[in-house]
Amino acid sequence: MDTSLFNSAFMLNGVSLSIESLLLSSKIDNPDFFQFIKQWTSKSSTIELYTSGSTGLPKKIHISKSKMVVSAKRTASFLNLQPKDKALCCLPFDYIAGKMMIVRALVIGLDLYLTKPSKNPLKTIATNFDFVAFTPYQLDHSLSQLNKIKTLIVGGGPISEKTKSFLYKNKTNVYETFGMTETVSHIALKNISQGEREFKALKGVRFETENNCLKVFCDSILKSPLTTTDLVELVSEKKFIWKGRVDFVINSGAIKIYPEELEKKLSQFFSIPFIILGLPDEELGEKITIVFEGKTPFNFKDSIKSLNSFERPKQVINVDVFPRNNNKILRKQMLNKILKSYGSN
Repeated sequence: MDTSLFNSAFMLNGVSLSIESLLLSSKIDNPDFFQFIKQWTSKSSTIELYTSGSTGLPKKIHISKSKMVVSAKRTASFLNLQPKDKALCCLPFDYIAGKMMIVRALVIGLDLYLTKPSKNPLKTIATNFDFVAFTPYQLDHSLSQLNKIKTLIVGGGPISEKTKSFLYKNKTNVYETFGMTETVSHIALKNISQGEREFKALKGVRFETENNCLKVFCDSILKSPLTTTDLVELVSEKKFIWKGRVDFVINSGAIKIYPEELEKKLSQFFSIPFIILGLPDEELGEKITIVFEGKTPFNFKDSIKSLNSFERPKQVINVDVFPRNNNKILRKQMLNKILKSYGSN
């Protein structure tokens, strides 16, 4: 096996294990982890996984192990991760985020702890960790446990403004990540606990824009530049401010509204999940619609007074539960469901 795929300093739950030991199923309680180890040590040069499905149906793809190693080392360099650092994996192994937590541990030589994905993974764990990865949903339910973490990365969706305010100057270094399956996990990070607004590129990554959308150059991972559907303000070839996705832009009365920016403004007021969508409207073209998971908050009318008149939702819809994949709200599925149920007015 390629020696770059395994660091002899690797530990599992505080116990040093050779690659031979890892391949003995009796030594590992978690069958999904064991299955990944078999894939990682196989003769195949690639790993099979699924895309998140946030902009379409989840797709099965194959990513080379060598690219995963490059990504792991770049993360370690950016965050100054060291062999024997304690890391917690509390993400599903089906997607790139969970798989990369394992790869980082194997490649860097971390002391890896595994726990079943849940909304508050640290609740029953007494151990302190140097490195953990959360989804925004897990972060929101684990704020009282952050003292157990030195460095935390959060990906899979934006962090609410309310949570960002809570995290400012927190002793835990909390980073919001930017990346996708095609770039083999994150390629840029933003330190929320230091109040950073700009995503900073990892080593070997640089940015341009094309029609105001981010264009990614990623040495050793992308064969050619990747133009995304992410609307950004380019600060330099190494930094950008994320504004939203071009897929979800709402054209209301000839004014372009970026729902993610609008959600940021309103997130400080609401404790329940919600999203902003554009529904067909004869007069405006599209009308701004707010969809709540549950009942409309009592402070809704007061909250939207903080918005410009053209930003204020023209319709409120309540649903029992949002369609999700790996805790990520599937906007297109929700929009299609609403269009079938409500039609256009």
